[in-house]
Amino acid sequence: MTEFEGQIWIIQNNDEIHFICTTKRVKNKIQATNEKGRELRIPKDKLLWQHPSIVKEPNDWSAKLATIKIAVNSIRKEIDIDLLWETALELEVSAIDELIDLYFGGEITTEKRAAIWYAISENRLYFKRKGHEWEARTAKQVQELKDQREREIQREKSQALAEEWLQQISKNTMPVVLNNDVFKTLDIPIEIIPFIERLERWLRGDADKDLEELVDKISVSVKLTSRELVFEALQKTGRLPLNADRDVIVAGLKTEFSAAINEASQAIQVWQPTENQTINNILFSIDDEDTREVDDAIGIEKDGELWKLTIAIANPASVIHRGDILDREAMRRGTTVYLPTQTVLMLPEHLSCNIASLTAEQVRSSLIMRVWLNTEGQIVNSEISKEAIIVLKRLHYSDADILINQGEDDTAQKLRELLNCAKQLQTQRRTDGAFTLQRPEYKIKVKAGEVTIDMIDTSSPSRLLVAEMMILANQMAAKYAYLHQIPLIYRVQDPPLEPITEEMTSDPLALHKVRKLLGRSSLSLQPSGHSGLGLSMYTQLTSPLRRFADLVMQRQLVAHLVDEELPYDKDELLKVLETADRTARAARQIEGEAKKRWFMQYLKQSYSNVPLEALVVNEVKGGYKTELQPWGVEAYLATTKSLQTGEYVTTIAEKIRVKAGNVRLKLTK
Repeated sequence: MTEFEGQIWIIQNNDEIHFICTTKRVKNKIQATNEKGRELRIPKDKLLWQHPSIVKEPNDWSAKLATIKIAVNSIRKEIDIDLLWETALELEVSAIDELIDLYFGGEITTEKRAAIWYAISENRLYFKRKGHEWEARTAKQVQELKDQREREIQREKSQALAEEWLQQISKNTMPVVLNNDVFKTLDIPIEIIPFIERLERWLRGDADKDLEELVDKISVSVKLTSRELVFEALQKTGRLPLNADRDVIVAGLKTEFSAAINEASQAIQVWQPTENQTINNILFSIDDEDTREVDDAIGIEKDGELWKLTIAIANPASVIHRGDILDREAMRRGTTVYLPTQTVLMLPEHLSCNIASLTAEQVRSSLIMRVWLNTEGQIVNSEISKEAIIVLKRLHYSDADILINQGEDDTAQKLRELLNCAKQLQTQRRTDGAFTLQRPEYKIKVKAGEVTIDMIDTSSPSRLLVAEMMILANQMAAKYAYLHQIPLIYRVQDPPLEPITEEMTSDPLALHKVRKLLGRSSLSLQPSGHSGLGLSMYTQLTSPLRRFADLVMQRQLVAHLVDEELPYDKDELLKVLETADRTARAARQIEGEAKKRWFMQYLKQSYSNVPLEALVVNEVKGGYKTELQPWGVEAYLATTKSLQTGEYVTTIAEKIRVKAGNVRLKLTK
C-alpha cells in the first residue's frame, strides 16, 4: 500500500452523496479528501460506489473531480424525474442499479448512479430513501406532499406579506391617550385578516412560535415590546377599542374572572358564627379612601397596668381551601395589581371586597393577634386565635389624622393611645438596628385620559400607626409558628455592610447611598433576623385578600389553631411561596412600569414648559441622573455644567417619552 492511495469513491450521508479521494487506510478508518479539499476520516461502511479512475497525485484530485462532475451533470439533465417515478412505481423498482437499467439501459456507471441519486434526492417528492435504495411513493403520497408544499409556499408568501404590513403599520406613531375625533383607524387588506386574527389570539395568550419570532424581530426596530407592538397594531386597525386598557392587555392581566370562578365565588355564603360563639368588637379599620379589600382592623384597651393591642386580619382561608378552583386562580394571579387605570383583583370581588373583607358593622371570621405592652412599650405577652368579630368603624387615613391631631371623642383618644404604642415599638426596633427611608410616595389615577397625582404624606401619624401594627402582627405570627414548630416561610434580611445611622437615612440621597449597604433579602424555612426591620424573625400574612403568599401563611396558622392537619409541609410550602413571590415580583414590575408611563403623560399634560425642581443624584455620561421633586421620579438631565450631588436645580422637560417612561431635562439657565 502506497502512502497516497488515490481511489475515488462515492460516500453516503443520509439522503446526500459526496465524492471523496482516499489517501490512506488506518485500521478500520479511511483517510480521504472531500470535494472541498478538506481532510476527513470515515468508516468503511460509508463507502457506496467506487469510480474506476485513480488519482495519481493529491494535486490532481480537483481536476479529476471537475471532469467527473461535468459528466454527472450532463447525465442529470437528461433525467425526467416524473417519467422515472411513473416507471419505477409501475414496476416496483427501488435499487439504484435497477433504476439505471430501467431508465438508461446499457452499462451501469458511477456517473449514472450519482446522476440518478442527485435527481431523486434534490426533489424528494416522488421517492423516499430506505438505506441505499429509493422507493417510489404512491400517487396519493405524492399528491399529499404536493399539497403540503403548496401550503408551505402560500404560508411563506403570507408570512412575507404580513411582515411587510406589520413593519409598515408599526411606523405610524400612536399617542398614549387616544381621541376618537382625531385618531382614525386604518383599513385592513382582506389578505391580512387571517394574520390579524392570529395576532388577536396570541395577545390573548395562545402559543404561536412563528408569529412570536416575527413580532419579536419587528418590535426591536420600533423600540416597543412585542406585546406593545401587537396591541398598537390592533388598535390602529380598530380590532381593539381606543379606550382599551393598554397596561392590562400588554401585561396579559385578566380583569374578569371566568364563569366557573365567579360561580364558585357566589356559592360561598357569608360566614356566620355558631350560636355559642362570642362576637368581639374591634374598634376600627384604617385604609385609603378607595381601598375595597379591607385586610385588617385594630383596637386598644387598658388591661390593668398593660396596654392590650388587638390586630384583626381577614380570614379568607376559612372559605378558600388548598387546591380548590379559587385557590388555583389566586395562586395563578399571585397578587392584586394596582394600576393607575384600574385595580385587577386577586380574588373575585364577591369574596375580597365583600364577604371576606372586614367591612364595618358586619360579622366576620378573623385571625386575631393580641399583644400586651407595658408602659415602656415592651411586649409582655401575646396570643393568637381565630374569632368572630365586628369592626365598629371604618376610618380613612385623612380622617384618622384629623382625629389624632384635633379629635376629642373616644375614637380620637384610642388612636392617640395606639400611636403612642406604635412609636414605642418603632423606637425599640430602631434600637435593634431598624431603619426607615422616607421616600416620596404618590398615587396616580387616570380617568377619561386625564391624569391626576396625589402626594401621600408618608409622615402621617395614622400611616405610622397602621404600619407598626402590621409589623407587630407579622412578628407575632412568626414567633408563634416557631414556638409551635409550624412550617412557615420567614422573611430574612442579612445585616448591612455597615451600620445605617439616622443621619444617613435623613440625607436626601439616602436611598442611593444606603441601598448599596443593605444585606441580601431572602425566603427561609428557618427563622432568622430581618435587619431592616430590627426583628429576630418575621413573616408576612397581614394581606391575605390581596397577596397569595399571605393567604398560604394564614392557612398554616389557622389549621394549627383549630387542630387540623397542616395544609403544607416544608417542601410544598417553599415551592408554593417561590411561585407566589415570583408572580408578585412580576406584578410589582407591571405596576412600576405603568406608573412611570402615566407619570410621563402627567408631565406632558401638566408640566410642558413649566419649571421642574430636580435633585442631582450622580453624574452620568452627558449629564446627571436626577430625581424630580416632589415625586422622587428619576430623570436624565443633559448638561455640560458642573453640578454637585445633592444639589437642587431648576429644569424644564426637553423631551418626554411617555411609552418608554422617561424624560430628558435641561437647565432653565
